[in-house]
Amino acid sequence: MWDDTMRDTFARQGYVVVPDVLDQQQLDELNDVYDREILKGNETLSASSRNERRFNVRGRGRHETTDRHGNTYVGRRLWSKAYRDLIDNETTLPILEEVLGDPAWGHAPAHTPEKVRPLFRLDHDNVHYKPPRKPADGDDRGGTLHGGPPHFHVTCVYELKSVGPGDGGFGCVPGTHKPANEQKLLDMDGDWRSNWCDTEWTTQLPNWDEEVPVHRVEAKAGDCILFTEKLKHGTIPWAGNDERRTLFYKYVPFGMHHRDAAYDTNDPELTERQKQIVEYSPCWFNEPREDRDYSANPALTRLHPDARVESDPSVLMPGMCPPHIKLTDETRVKLLNGGGA
Repeated sequence: MWDDTMRDTFARQGYVVVPDVLDQQQLDELNDVYDREILKGNETLSASSRNERRFNVRGRGRHETTDRHGNTYVGRRLWSKAYRDLIDNETTLPILEEVLGDPAWGHAPAHTPEKVRPLFRLDHDNVHYKPPRKPADGDDRGGTLHGGPPHFHVTCVYELKSVGPGDGGFGCVPGTHKPANEQKLLDMDGDWRSNWCDTEWTTQLPNWDEEVPVHRVEAKAGDCILFTEKLKHGTIPWAGNDERRTLFYKYVPFGMHHRDAAYDTNDPELTERQKQIVEYSPCWFNEPREDRDYSANPALTRLHPDARVESDPSVLMPGMCPPHIKLTDETRVKLLNGGGA
């Protein structure tokens, strides 16, 4: 499945559609649980809120968990076995291992020791839901373009219902995961982040650079759109005759943080491999979010002995960008002065 053709496509575009990742039995199970959770959530939502929802697939129950590295935190459990099995899906797993583990792709820092490069973490998840929609249903601006070449996480987008021509949903500007192509967007006059696609409700900038076309990505139910968050991407207003049911599982390389979502690693339903993928690392190459208090759990702020201020760009594929290593000013000074991690 993951061959040189798909690698070349991913390297060129910043995304690739991996077909038939989920079989019909998996789809049925995922949709059955989805129906139950949507119904449960709608009982407490206003009518307007039901028209567009983004939420996570972690259950409401919170559990204090201590992982094998001594990190203790409040974690959540995934909805069901079908959703747990997406953590280490057999088709996407080897792709994630390569893209997140090989520093040439620009996600893992170049100084990541080889023995931990195959390791990565499910950083967080979410669901995008939209009901069937028509132009007469009112204004829908979709979402703005976001992402950028220094980002370091990779997302698996699982479609539970097919997305056809003109339906909307996931869209992107292929190639903008590379700084040279991103610059073409940055050089355009006007609000290109909001005015990036033509739909019934939105209009693309008239001076849009044709060298950075927009892709409205189509996918069958059961396909996975795998993309790097280095890529400029966003949500195109939904115009499908059926619901939008899209799952996002977002992964980071070993020792990197993005949103710090916590999963209950003591969930007895998780396999050992799944526990390893959802748990925090024993140490880090970037630091957790500065707006959170980790004083009661210093294990979540312990830097790896090989931590550096920057990642060596010489190992990168042509045109790629090294990952942004998030460090506090105090840590930067310490590392630059040879104080170590």
